[in-house]
Amino acid sequence: MSQSYLPYLSGVSIIDVTPPVGSKLAGYTARTENSTNVYLPLRCIITALTDCKTSKQTIIVSIEWLGFYDNTDHVRELITAATGVPNDQILLCGTHTHCGPPMRQNVDKARIGGIDEPFLESVFQRIAQAAKMAVEAQKPTRLRYTTGWCGFAHCRRRPDGNGKVEWMPTLDGPHDHTVPVLLFEDETGKLQHLLFGYACHPTASGAILEIGGDYAGFAAVEVEKSLRCTAAFIQGCAGDQKPYKVDPECEEFPQYPIDEIHEFGNQLARGVTYAVRFNTPDAVEGEITVTSRKICLQTTVLPREGYEAFLEDENPFFSRWAKKHLETIDKGETPDTDLPFELQTIQFGKSLAMVAMAGEMSVEHGLRLIKDQGGRFQNVWPIGYANGIVGYVCSRRQLSEGGYEVLSNIQIIGEPGPLEEKTEDQIHQTIAEMLD
Repeated sequence: MSQSYLPYLSGVSIIDVTPPVGSKLAGYTARTENSTNVYLPLRCIITALTDCKTSKQTIIVSIEWLGFYDNTDHVRELITAATGVPNDQILLCGTHTHCGPPMRQNVDKARIGGIDEPFLESVFQRIAQAAKMAVEAQKPTRLRYTTGWCGFAHCRRRPDGNGKVEWMPTLDGPHDHTVPVLLFEDETGKLQHLLFGYACHPTASGAILEIGGDYAGFAAVEVEKSLRCTAAFIQGCAGDQKPYKVDPECEEFPQYPIDEIHEFGNQLARGVTYAVRFNTPDAVEGEITVTSRKICLQTTVLPREGYEAFLEDENPFFSRWAKKHLETIDKGETPDTDLPFELQTIQFGKSLAMVAMAGEMSVEHGLRLIKDQGGRFQNVWPIGYANGIVGYVCSRRQLSEGGYEVLSNIQIIGEPGPLEEKTEDQIHQTIAEMLD
């Protein structure tokens, strides 16, 4: 095969990032107990890519943790120091398992009184060295892209008939069952590595005390077994999506046992495997262009009674939130409404645009992105839970419905109120400019 068919270099490195048993767990604000076991080790998979023609580089990191959050700048600096790849060319992704280590300074310290800084720093240092190994291991590569299907994601915002929503599984709300797959093949055409995704919260286990990567971790393991390559999961716009197995006797989201979570992973792995074996993937070609831009989203300020209603709330995050903003108002000041937010795009000519957003994006953001940019690119891959995750970013349509994704999470992270109505358009107009 001629070099023209191998336009890129790629290298992969994998490290174990499982915290010690007995440590705290991330994800559920009410869960403060120590972990008791490991049902599936956690991994970090680093993929290095170089454009042979231009020598432009990018590094994609997928970690089977909640994400990187406020550690993003530090981890990028470490990787840059180890590899020479500029900070803004590095994409950091979390699978968002809720059974990994706490790492959020503002939330986890308040929830459990502290985080294991030495453990986190040791992992960050090893990620940087693994990134260096991935860069040094790069070999000529051909990329191809396809999509599969998986059906267990359900919207968790069921309309209540009165303009609001209930936390219940439904397919009446928006959802995305596509499974993006990016294939990395060597000069013989043999599959060496792949990235795959899905838009669904990896929270099938509920607030158990065991460490593991939920369905996404199992899916990666099963893909590697069936296709005999390395594999990394990239989370989609899953802010309002959750695993659910249709059961007429259980209308709510249950806490699934480990064997059923494994089966969710098997379902997703089968979707990936089928797409790889039976689809005709599109060639991914063209110059690699990586763009990063930080914008400022705006939250709203509630009327005084909106805060007073939560002063005595039994949830300490809600009562603390109310007291904080009332104190600011009583001083005659306005609560800070700025919410810094990063967008990052990785383009391969016009054949593929990967768009990473630093939030728990509702699925409607992914659907809109594909609709808006699908005419400009052969394939569009929406990515959530990237880089410095700011919390939930709902769609404009969801604001009037309320619910966890609109207000409750805003209270937990300390912002004064829901996002402004212009937020959705602001994000997608910026993405369009970046992809120009």
